Amino acid sequence: MSEVSIKKIAILGASGMVAQETIKAFDSAGFQLKLFSRSIKAENYPNHDTVKGDVFKDSDLTLAIKDCDAIHITLGQLDEFSAVQKIVKAAKQLDIKLISYVSGATVCKENTGMPFIKAKYQSEQLIKASGISYMIFRPTWFMESLALMIRDGKANVMGKQPLKLRWIASRDFGERLVNAYRHIENINQEFSTYGPESLTINEALEQYIKVKHPTIKKVANAPFWLLKILAFVSGNKQLKEFIPMFEYFEKTKEAGSPDVSDRLLGKSKTTLQQWLSN
Repeated sequence: MSEVSIKKIAILGASGMVAQETIKAFDSAGFQLKLFSRSIKAENYPNHDTVKGDVFKDSDLTLAIKDCDAIHITLGQLDEFSAVQKIVKAAKQLDIKLISYVSGATVCKENTGMPFIKAKYQSEQLIKASGISYMIFRPTWFMESLALMIRDGKANVMGKQPLKLRWIASRDFGERLVNAYRHIENINQEFSTYGPESLTINEALEQYIKVKHPTIKKVANAPFWLLKILAFVSGNKQLKEFIPMFEYFEKTKEAGSPDVSDRLLGKSKTTLQQWLSN
């Protein structure tokens, strides 16, 4: 495809945490949007079309992407590859010009032994082989995810988590995404999108609680053996699912380089302290 002109974008997974800044960025840049998720509330987005539905229901998906030029996929579910298969099939039928996809910073062939990474890797490969123009984004951990580590008045981290991560603010990611959509040379590119500084989860969470939860005095690191016992005794299905994920992240570094993203889309500049001060 020699030229891609994008005016209206369907955002699939529009109720997600990261998607909120994405929507703001596209809105500020003048793009028309159609927002789709299972829990979308039309009253929250008076300036945009909304579709409430299930990506696995053909009629819902068709309604979500019909009359759009592009699809932006920002999903967070364990059966992600199955969802992307349906999205790509529908995109071909409705002559979608461009698909952008939010993958992850550790996604590569070498890491596909982990099921959720394999699903994202397979999704990337399917999109790239679809014949539709694409952009793949591999962001690192979002600063907004720190809030999820506060439970019952405590700050908890699974495992030791010694690796440094280049945390990115969702607002910075949204701006990089919009920059990608604005320029034709970004079509069929893959972008590792990272923030300006490297911090372990503990280091980031310690900064977070000082500002957002000053009554919490320390960050606790729960060993995996203890978490596995608790998950077994309690029958906590969610905990059982999260343990292998955090075991994976304890050993797996960010896989890509931000050089292409920084050069074509601009560098992310927001530090964690700046984000916390907003």
